[in-house]
Amino acid sequence: MTFPDKFTFISDEVSQDLPVVRAFVREFGLPGIELRSYAGRAFKDLTIADVAAIGAAAREDGWKIFGCSTPVFKCVLDDAKAIAEHREIFKRSVDVARTLNCDLLRIFTFLRQPDALEPKRLARVAEHLLGLAELSKGSGVRIGIENEHSCLTGTVEEMQAILAHLPADRFGAIWDPCNVLYVHDVPPPVPDNIVRLGPRLFHVHLKDSIRRAPTTPGGLIAVGTPVGLGEVDWRGHLRALRQCGYNGMFSLETHWRLQKIDDKMLHLPAGYGFSHGGEAASRTCLHNLRSLVETL
Repeated sequence: MTFPDKFTFISDEVSQDLPVVRAFVREFGLPGIELRSYAGRAFKDLTIADVAAIGAAAREDGWKIFGCSTPVFKCVLDDAKAIAEHREIFKRSVDVARTLNCDLLRIFTFLRQPDALEPKRLARVAEHLLGLAELSKGSGVRIGIENEHSCLTGTVEEMQAILAHLPADRFGAIWDPCNVLYVHDVPPPVPDNIVRLGPRLFHVHLKDSIRRAPTTPGGLIAVGTPVGLGEVDWRGHLRALRQCGYNGMFSLETHWRLQKIDDKMLHLPAGYGFSHGGEAASRTCLHNLRSLVETL
């Protein structure tokens, strides 16, 4: 594991503007980006021209798009209309990924309900995910499930449970230890958890936060901080991943600003409001990450 070879960032955590993103990649010598919102548009709303511009920049500058962060299945499991819409988003996302020579699409596992591991519901979730595999058959695109506090897969136990229903060659984890801090009534993330995912670990997201008591029912219970200054033991996680031979990518998902980000923006990040202040915050986090890696 070396910096910067294995490290990148989610594009809108820096800027909505391509020249700024390109300059940021050059500044840190990064191998590429993970794409989310761009030019004020959410990932699901990117235009053909948007995708062409990003692809041209990657070719000209010699970098790669390491993941496409879709919002697929960040919706209610019992909402048939939303599921149909998200399947269409997924089909367009596969086309975007192929155009950008990207082999990883990020998805979710529906909005959280009590007893996330209830067997019948888990089987329904798996059935919908297998439907995505059918939609992307022959594309060469892997499907990465992100753990997310607002969704049915938030903890390592929940991730292992859903992956057990899915083929290993198509589905794996996009693991974000920090997201565990936002799940109610569970212990903080520990390095051993990420190792438990073994070869099913496709990709790692990096951010940090400090737990706080929720101010509203169902509200967030953590507040973003610069990487390395919160409650995620990033030195321990990075060391554990190096020792177990993880060879995937790490994407900075800053989620911290000098001015607090609105909780609604954190749920579905997109647009200029979300990216405001992101460049400076992400620069701080990458400097911290570089120091962590160099002192392992």
